[in-house]
Amino acid sequence: MFSSLPVELLCKIASLLSLEDGKNLRLTSKKLCGLATPLVFQAVSLSLNEERRYQECMSFLEALASRVYLARHIQTLYIHGSFDPPYGKGGFWYEITNGRQRAIRLIEKRLLGGIPSLVSLRSLYFSGFHPGELGLDSVNAIMFALSNLPLLSLLNIGLHHGQASYLDFHDLDNISFNGKHGLDIIPTLVARSPNLTRLRLSSPHQTRAVPEAALGIFSGLRKGKLSRVKQLTLEGALILPTHDVPIIVPHLRHLTSLRIHITDVAEEFWSALRIEMIHLEDVSVDIVNDALLEYLGSYSGSRTMMLITEQELDHGSPEFWRNILPKHADTLVELYVQPEYAGRWCLDTRSLDAIRQCKRLEILRVKVDQEKLDVSDKTNIIVSPYVRLHV
Repeated sequence: MFSSLPVELLCKIASLLSLEDGKNLRLTSKKLCGLATPLVFQAVSLSLNEERRYQECMSFLEALASRVYLARHIQTLYIHGSFDPPYGKGGFWYEITNGRQRAIRLIEKRLLGGIPSLVSLRSLYFSGFHPGELGLDSVNAIMFALSNLPLLSLLNIGLHHGQASYLDFHDLDNISFNGKHGLDIIPTLVARSPNLTRLRLSSPHQTRAVPEAALGIFSGLRKGKLSRVKQLTLEGALILPTHDVPIIVPHLRHLTSLRIHITDVAEEFWSALRIEMIHLEDVSVDIVNDALLEYLGSYSGSRTMMLITEQELDHGSPEFWRNILPKHADTLVELYVQPEYAGRWCLDTRSLDAIRQCKRLEILRVKVDQEKLDVSDKTNIIVSPYVRLHV
């Protein structure tokens, strides 16, 4: 509020304060600054490609090196696009004086000078990043500086589509990758992060492209070395064929959460999880078959269950509602059942009886078959204030 007032008015207000009031004002301002600064700078976004944010980002980079006390509060950094300045900047004179190249060199200098100050950085997000005009050697130097930050544990790479160097990052706890060429990067990051617990790989479907083997995520580990991943998400153009199952399952012995939405998953995978007694607390799938249902019925204790059924209308639904869901009734917090077509996977009297047994349920996402919905039966309505119902 005070910052919006003219300087002359602020000086006048200060001159009217008594000595004691002036001291109190300075003390209060100092305390407010101390409280607000960590909150304001906890998460910072860097987007040099945007014309309207360019000067703001350049000032921020300059402050990283010159005002170290600000840098130490930054725990999360978002980097959008490349490190290039916007193309609309400068005009004709800017171009003929080689101003763009000077701006790029200044960006590089400020990045390399400021990154070592980010001693509290824990999470690093890249969105659509590419080397741009900076040059591969310069990008590698910047990535190397980022990878050596002492507390960095989360690396999120989004919208990846080209060459970029992430291979220096190490000792991560959480890796997330969304884009092309994931298996050119992920195996090395996994191998360099022995304590990795969370891993997500999303590979976009491409025309005429052959899906890659999901097993590749662990191909960088040396022989005899197993992963300790607890939460695994696989999405998109990936496959898990039968012959890969005996190799990948040993890497999943610590798994508690699995979200697998890929092109194909061999039924033997679920049989192997059942035999190895790997019990998932969080499971999300879009290929429902007998092996999966047998696996889900072999244990109890799931907290989140998401099934997207695209096969036969009623395949497996009687077994799920009658025998499988009740086994997880004491622990289930979220249930998501999304059939492609109307049928017995939809909410009806039988499924409602099974759902009522889930006393801890907070989130319910189901489909209702309107032709079978009995609006006159009040027992078909879930009235618990603790349940969020999505139909």
